[in-house]
Amino acid sequence: MPKAHHQPRPVGTGTISEQLPEDIRAQIGRRFPGGYYTAEPYRAWLLADAAADRPHAPAVHPLHAWLATTGGIGITWDEFFAWFGATAADGPMFGEHETVLHRRLRTDRRYRVSGSVVSAVRKRGRAAGLFDLVEYQLELHDDADGGHVATCWNSIVFPRGG
Repeated sequence: MPKAHHQPRPVGTGTISEQLPEDIRAQIGRRFPGGYYTAEPYRAWLLADAAADRPHAPAVHPLHAWLATTGGIGITWDEFFAWFGATAADGPMFGEHETVLHRRLRTDRRYRVSGSVVSAVRKRGRAAGLFDLVEYQLELHDDADGGHVATCWNSIVFPRGG
């Protein structure tokens, strides 16, 4: 169940005083180029089927908020990983996610996506070793009327070895 309001964690040091490198710290506040997403009827049907739900056109399954925001950020995952000096081969992992829906998404509507990196912290875990936890927030607005449709907050874990 999504939380009502997400607060980013403090920026800077991790649980064992691991210092966040300046090139990573410089990404905090960086905005995504943004873009657009349209929930096509066939995608709405496929997602409803995959989620064991019934299509309720013109409304779409709430998972479309995540698909819309990540699909409309304006860069590829590889480009995003590069912001943090990583590649897919380094094994970045999806961390946490939460979505707050402000209104329902609908088929055949164009949505505008915007967002930014909101925090980064370097940590060391007993099993995971050294890693960076990067949090980013994406906003979804109806392109026709400007209404706020959803806020998606996500994190990515970048293993750093050591």
